[in-house]
Amino acid sequence: MAEFVDSHQYVNADSRQEIAHILVEREAVKFSTDPLFRFTSGVESPIYVDNRRLIGFVKDRERIVTALANLASRVVFQAIAGTATAGIPWAAWLAHHVRVPLLYVRPKVKDWGGGKAVEGFASSGSTVLVVEDLITTSGSLCASTENLRALGYTVNDCVTIVTYRSAKAEHRLRDVGVKAVALTDIDQTIEIARKSRLLPEDQFTAVVNWLHTTFRHDEANPVATA
Repeated sequence: MAEFVDSHQYVNADSRQEIAHILVEREAVKFSTDPLFRFTSGVESPIYVDNRRLIGFVKDRERIVTALANLASRVVFQAIAGTATAGIPWAAWLAHHVRVPLLYVRPKVKDWGGGKAVEGFASSGSTVLVVEDLITTSGSLCASTENLRALGYTVNDCVTIVTYRSAKAEHRLRDVGVKAVALTDIDQTIEIARKSRLLPEDQFTAVVNWLHTTFRHDEANPVATA
C-alpha cells in the first residue's frame, strides 16, 4: 500500500512557496469565480491549472526541474516516464538531468499506429519513476501506472509539480500502491495569489469554499482526468 505523501516531509516551506509563486506569477494557475472555468468533464471550477505555460520560462523551468530532481534523489529508479501529454517535457528534462532512460505513457492504448500505451525504451523489469505535472484525482496517473506495469516495469513512486490534495487521489494511489510527492499544492497557490492581491478577498473566500466544501468533499465529482 502507498499513498500521496505530504510534501512538507520533503520540500521545505520556502521551496513550496517559491514554486507556488512561479505558478501564480506565470499564470499557470488562474482563478475566476464569474465565469467559472469549465473542464472537458463538464465540471465547473474557479481554479484552472495549465502548467504547459511554464515550459516557456527558462529560469523557472530550470528551478522546477532542479526541485523535481531533489525529490527524485530520495527514491530508487532506473528510468523515468512522463504522463502524456503535459508530464512529458518535465520527464524529459528530469531524465536528461539525472541521466536515465526516458519513456512516456498514455492512460490508454492508442487505437492507431503501433497501438502502444508506452513509448521510448527502458530495460525490461526497470523500476520507473513517473512524472506528472499536476495531480487532481490521479485517474490518468493510476491508469498510466497500470500500463507501465503491464509491460513488466515496476512503479512505486511519482513526483509532480502541484496537487489538489484530493481524497479521491489518495484513495486511488493507495489502491494501486504508488507514493506521490508534489513540490507544492493548490492551497499554497491560493495563498500566494491572495498575498499578491491577484485574488480579491471575495474571490478568495469563494475559491477556498469550493476547494474544501465542493471538490474535496464531493468524491463522486471528478474535476479532471489528471
